[in-house]
Order: sequence, then C-alpha cells, then structure tokens
Amino acid sequence: MFLRIFILTRFLNVPSLTALFIFGSLSVISPQVFAATVNVSDNLVVSEVNDKSIDNGFLGKKSSFKLNPGNHALIVRYKDVFEDLEFAEERRVESQDFVVKFTITDQKQLKLSTIKIKDLAAAESFKKSPKLKLKDGHDNQLNLTLEKVADYKLAKQVDLAVSALASKQIIQTKSSVLPTASTVATQKSANTLIQVNALTMLKHWWQNASNDEKQRFKQFTQEN
Repeated sequence: MFLRIFILTRFLNVPSLTALFIFGSLSVISPQVFAATVNVSDNLVVSEVNDKSIDNGFLGKKSSFKLNPGNHALIVRYKDVFEDLEFAEERRVESQDFVVKFTITDQKQLKLSTIKIKDLAAAESFKKSPKLKLKDGHDNQLNLTLEKVADYKLAKQVDLAVSALASKQIIQTKSSVLPTASTVATQKSANTLIQVNALTMLKHWWQNASNDEKQRFKQFTQEN
C-alpha cells in the first residue's frame, strides 16, 4: 500500500492525505459488496451452507443467501405437498438430504430450483433422483453437481487426512533443526490424526474403486 501511495504522491501529484484516504477506503470495503444473492425455490430446504448450519424457524425457512465468489456447497432436501387423487387427500413428499455444489464468478443474482414437478407421481420419482437447475439473472443456466451427503462428508475427512500427512512430511524435512517441545507436540498430533483417518481413507478409496480394483485389494489382504 505504501508503494502505491508513493507513486500517487510522487508521479501523479496526489496529496498524501488524499492518497491515504483512497487506499484506506478501498481496504475497508466489505467482501459482501461483491457477493451474489442466491434465491432458493420454495420446495427446497437448505440445512447447511459451506458446512455452516442454517436455522430454519417454525414460521418459515430461509430461502435467500449472500455468497461471495468462489466454490460453494449447500446441503438441501426436497419438500412439497401434492394432492393424492386416489385417496382424495394431501400427501407430503420429502427427499433425503443431498449436496449441491457450484461456483460463483461475477454473477449478482442466482436462482436454484428443481425441474418442473407436475404431480404426485413426478414428485415421488424426483425424491429418489433429484435434478436441479441453477440460473443467473439473465436466465443463463450454470453448471452444478449433486452428491450424496455421506460421500461429501467422507471426501472432506480424506482432505483433512491428506493435509495432516503433508504437515507431517514438512516437519520431517526439518531434520537439521533440533526438535523443540512444540515441534514434537505438533508431530504427535499429526500422527494421531493420520491414524484416526486411516479407516476413513480406506472407505473413500473402496467406494471409488472399480470391481477389478476391489478384487485385487481383497487378494492383497489375503496374501499379507
């Protein structure tokens, strides 16, 4: 910042106080200024946004969110009411929670909604295999991906385990420095985390392995 102030004052003849005011004002601009408003359709209930729980009260659910540019993950479920013509009564249709992942760039308005669901039969089919669409303020469709909550949580645990492994390797490269109490404590913590997450990582790779890879792994465990 000081270099920029110097350039303004030295080469552009901007007074020092004015230059300080300009950069001071820019530094306090909230990230929310660049945030997009994501509106969610009435038949979707959001329970988490980027691993933060959403408090949906008794009087109504939250359906509008301010999100900064970047990658986002929402945990949602489908919920609606349809008339059952056969029994002449209303029936509530509700899906399991699932994860919606998408990226915001320079959009200002986004709309997350389900595909058109016209009747009870379509709703029952939808809850088994949800399909959503994400559109910007100009009605352009944007990319999104859907995941099972269990797969999403498992992948995050694997990321933690990998980060812990990387941390351990960094510590080990500092072999020329005598270990301090804090270094030893950090290394023990990393080792514990790796041991705890070993089962998590095995589950992750097993779920993503092909049938042939699973068979070869079974053979490996029998031989060792």
